[in-house]
Amino acid sequence: MISKRSKEILLSFLKDKHKKKWYKIVKEFTSLYVSQKTLPVNYITSLLYRKNISNYKDYISLKENEKLLAWSYSHAKEQIVLVENKLLFHDLIVKNNISTPQIIFHNSKNKFIYKNDFFQIETKNDFFSFLEKVFYEIKIEHVFCKPLDGSMGKNIFVLDKNTFRETPDNLINLVFSKAFIFQELILQHQTLKKINNSSINTLRIVAYKNKENKVKILSGFIRLGRKGSIVDNAHAGGIVVSFNKETGKMRHEGLQLIYNGGGVFYKHPDTGIIFDNFQIPCYDQVKEIVVKASSLFKFPLLGWDVAITPEGPTIVEANHDFHLFLSDRMEHGLKRNPTFNKLLEELQ
Repeated sequence: MISKRSKEILLSFLKDKHKKKWYKIVKEFTSLYVSQKTLPVNYITSLLYRKNISNYKDYISLKENEKLLAWSYSHAKEQIVLVENKLLFHDLIVKNNISTPQIIFHNSKNKFIYKNDFFQIETKNDFFSFLEKVFYEIKIEHVFCKPLDGSMGKNIFVLDKNTFRETPDNLINLVFSKAFIFQELILQHQTLKKINNSSINTLRIVAYKNKENKVKILSGFIRLGRKGSIVDNAHAGGIVVSFNKETGKMRHEGLQLIYNGGGVFYKHPDTGIIFDNFQIPCYDQVKEIVVKASSLFKFPLLGWDVAITPEGPTIVEANHDFHLFLSDRMEHGLKRNPTFNKLLEELQ
C-alpha cells in the first residue's frame, strides 16, 4: 500500500510544470535504474526531473546515501549518544568553550531539574508557579522548548514571560509525557532578521573530517522560516537556500521540499529579500566554530546546525543521521565536489 507521503510526492511530481519532456524523464530514470540497480527514488524526490537539471548523474543514490552514513556511524558508535542526547551534547560543547544556547532547565515527564535542584511537578498550576519562579530569577522574556530527542522541528514551542499562563493544555500534557529541554531564546543577527524575523534562520553545514583529522566543509544551506512560524525547518514548510561554502554568499534560488509543494523562490515570499549574493554575516567565524566543534567527534560526517546572533555564531546541534539528500540537492550534485568523490572512492 502506498503511503500518504508517497502519494503526495507522486502528485507533486505529476503536477509540476517544470518537468522535462516525458521521453527524457523515462530515458534518465531508466539510465539511473540500470546503473544503481534499484529504483532511483531520488530522481523524483531531489527534483532531478526538472528542466534545469542536466547533471542528474552527479547526485547520490539511495544506496550511496545509506552507505555513507553507515560508514560514518561505524567510526563513532560510542559517541552516537552524545549527538542524540541534547543534554550530553550541550555539556560537551560548553566544556570546550564553544558557544551554544544555555539550557535553563529540563525535565523527564513530571520531574524537572533547575539549577541542580529537583522539582516534582504534578499539575498545570504547579507548572505555572515553577515557570513564574524561573522567569523571575533568570530575568528573561522567553524560553525556547524542544524535545530532548526531537527532530525536524516537531513539538517545538516558546514560552513567553507575559503569556505563559495561556499555554494550552495539550502542550502542557506533552511536556508531562516526554523529556524536554528549555533553553534561552536565541537572539538573531539583525541581517538575518531582515529575511524573516519570526524564526531563527539557521545554517546547515555538512563537515567532513578526513583520516588526518582535517575538517572540510562539503556543503551549506540556510533554512528560512515563513512569516509567523517559529521554526525554519524545511519539513515544516520552510525555504532552503544554498550558499557558497567558502564565502557564505547565498545563491540565487530557494527551494521547498517536494511534499511541501517543491516551490522555487528567488526572493523571500513574505519580506521580498532577494537571495542572490546575500551575504551571511560572520561567515568566517561560522567556519571556525564548525571546524572546532567537529574536532570533538570521531564521526567523519556531521551535519551542523548553526545560528548567528549579534555576537556571532552559536552551535544549535549536531546531526549524525542527517538529510544528506537535501545537501546533495542544494549543491546541485555532491559528486561535482572532488573531495566528496574521493571519499566515495574510498568506500568502494
